[in-house]
Amino acid sequence: MSIRRRVGLAAAVASSAVAGAVLPMTAHADSGVLYVNNAAGANCSDAGTGTAAQPYCTIQAAADAAQPGQTVQIAPGGGYPEQVTVTRSGLAGRPITFNGELVYNSATIPVGVRSWSANAQPAPHGFVLVGVHDVTVTGLQIGGPQEGVLVQDSERIVLDRNDVTAGNPVDNGVRAYPDATPGIRITGSSAAVTVSRSVITGVGTAGVAVERGVTGAVVTTNEVSGNPAEGVLITDAPGTVVVANTFAKNCGSDLSLAGNSSGATIENNIISKLPAFACAGGFQSPFAPLTVSAGSTGGTKADYNVVAPAIGGSGYSWGATSYTNAYEFKATGQGAHDYGFDPKLGTDRSVATWPAVPNLTPTAAHGVTDAADASAPGMLDTDAYGRPRVDHPKIANTGTGSGYVDRGAVELQETMAVSVWTAPYPTAGQPLKARISYSYTGGWAPAGAMLDFGDGGYPVRAPLGTASFDHDYPAPGLYTVTLTATSETGLTRASTATVNIAPTGAIWVDPTVTQDDPNVARLKVTDRSSSPWPVTRYQVDFGDGSAPVVTDGSAPPNGLTHDYGVAGTYTVTETVTDDHGRTASKSVQRYVTGPQTGLPFTGYFAGPSSHLGLFDKGRWALSTQKVSAKPGTIYQFGGPGDLPVVGAWDNACQCRLGIYRPSTGTFALQHADGTVSAVRFGEPGDLPAVGAWDHNGHDQLGIYRPSTSTLAVRHDDGSVTAMRFGDAGDIPVVGDWDGVRHAQFGLFRPGRNAGDPNLFILRHDDGSVSTATYGVKGDLPVVGDWLGKGRTTFGVFRPTTGLFTLSNAYAGQAEVSFSIYA
Repeated sequence: MSIRRRVGLAAAVASSAVAGAVLPMTAHADSGVLYVNNAAGANCSDAGTGTAAQPYCTIQAAADAAQPGQTVQIAPGGGYPEQVTVTRSGLAGRPITFNGELVYNSATIPVGVRSWSANAQPAPHGFVLVGVHDVTVTGLQIGGPQEGVLVQDSERIVLDRNDVTAGNPVDNGVRAYPDATPGIRITGSSAAVTVSRSVITGVGTAGVAVERGVTGAVVTTNEVSGNPAEGVLITDAPGTVVVANTFAKNCGSDLSLAGNSSGATIENNIISKLPAFACAGGFQSPFAPLTVSAGSTGGTKADYNVVAPAIGGSGYSWGATSYTNAYEFKATGQGAHDYGFDPKLGTDRSVATWPAVPNLTPTAAHGVTDAADASAPGMLDTDAYGRPRVDHPKIANTGTGSGYVDRGAVELQETMAVSVWTAPYPTAGQPLKARISYSYTGGWAPAGAMLDFGDGGYPVRAPLGTASFDHDYPAPGLYTVTLTATSETGLTRASTATVNIAPTGAIWVDPTVTQDDPNVARLKVTDRSSSPWPVTRYQVDFGDGSAPVVTDGSAPPNGLTHDYGVAGTYTVTETVTDDHGRTASKSVQRYVTGPQTGLPFTGYFAGPSSHLGLFDKGRWALSTQKVSAKPGTIYQFGGPGDLPVVGAWDNACQCRLGIYRPSTGTFALQHADGTVSAVRFGEPGDLPAVGAWDHNGHDQLGIYRPSTSTLAVRHDDGSVTAMRFGDAGDIPVVGDWDGVRHAQFGLFRPGRNAGDPNLFILRHDDGSVSTATYGVKGDLPVVGDWLGKGRTTFGVFRPTTGLFTLSNAYAGQAEVSFSIYA
């Protein structure tokens, strides 16, 4: 079953005793080309010289101008509804070639009148060759109301790779011409005429008729089917060679030798009337597939054929004697290697798709595959579709010559097929991934398939069937994926597809920063960041000077919280790093609510009791409640470095805002009419001590000088009184400790060490002093009438927590704790 060199096409024809009947596919390099193209926009003219720039419009114009060795190149165009009468001849070895380039899956090129009305008498033929020699007609669809091709008194004519459908059919019960005719007629004194590799379907009588006087005709490697009469009818034409054809669905004998057609060679044909089909009157053909008249048996050789008769019919008619099957036929001394089984041809032929798919391909079977006599005259080295002879490794070679040529017109080909298709398939952490899918159908002896991803890496083995691979590419780009399959017979099939891997996107940083509890200065980070590559590190900087929080690994820091302690605007920055070393950041600014920062102040702003607030760099946050809450009112007055003062400057019970600027010893006081008055009193470093010192319904200015422990009060008349009281580090407080409706002085002495209590030192009108401890070191003092009882008491503000704690012990009430939240 080894592969051996095949005989070439021209050599095979020469060996068939048809000298010079070569089958050229293209013109000789020095012969020149005449072009025919009647398509729209082709600029054709029959008055020209048939150049590519201005081709002929009709084939006839080219035929009239053709010289030996020239090729008439016929483009698909719009079809050629004409009869081409060839009147010029070539020379031996330099034929005139009419080439339609009918190739697989290409546009077809119809020649001849294919539509007519009864009695219209249109041009009867597609091609007429009368009295000419050395002419080749190839690659055309040929038809007509009579013979598609008429060859008369001509020699060394080759009809190759044509699709012939002709023969004067009936139109509305009437024929255009009196008699039905064959598709191809070879007649007169014609010699060395070859019909090869063609599809022949007659609609009149026989597919091919070889008539009296013809010698050396060769009918080889054709598909002959669907003819109303014989497939091939040879009458009084001795020495005709009929080899390697496939016959099917012909209503007469598929191959008939009539009269004296002795000395014929009938080999390697498949002749089948199975499955059953209807002919005239709806009846199955009664004729034997192979009929040889008594006058044609002499010197005729019939062997290596597959002859499948109709069910209940005879397979052979030899010299007027019928033989049911190949076994009986062998008694004649013929058909020693014939078989009579059904070759199971695929006979559903569609002209619209021909010749994309072989339509008369037999199944792989002993007696058909690798079973022909390769040395028979007229055998070609390719089948009807131009494909090479191949050796089926699983079927024994029973033929001669090379031993592995198939019977019939169609060589069974190995069916190994591959197909590959691709799509980008990026996933999380694998942005350069593609999905490679394939289909791999094994042939007779598959040796395996390899899938090359086109990126320089090692190919992988692809098992039979359909499957997919996910593959990571090293970089963006356009890659060509190749699937290559091989067979132990030497067959190779490959399929390619490209995949475009897009550049990798940037890191997307997307932190969500929220505050769940407005009373707690705490932010929570929820992360939705991503990167095409795996993330390896998250870093969150909360923007308050604390060390950033770093999370290594792919898990985002969802739920990460941070306490600020005090309200304010903070910028949270998240930085994300992936495993390719890329880094990206995003900042989110949030105002965090929480305990208000600043210096405490108190005063009568509305109602009978004192209110509290916090002063922060000119921002006054006033709360009229003694519960944890946002400030009810925000004022803006003053700036950094100023100290808050509150008093009744305008002879009213309602307090107004003021500030004391220690750097210059200046008071700035707001009035009800919106004006501001500035009064210099004190020196840098003094602390304000404002109160109703003069018992006249409004407040007077005062300062406390810590360096000398001196209280100085400025009276309405401009005079100043001073009093020494306290020690270094004391803080002044002013209130009505005794409920006498005027100011009394006091001091707040912070604890000396952390955790030590603070001391309130209150001076009364009679000069006596009372003390009370309250709060701890770090607190700031606040004094006021918390319950509206007409008497001032004390409390503290703790800056570290933003908490006010107020004492109501003198009234027998519980103390109050709360915060003012920004």
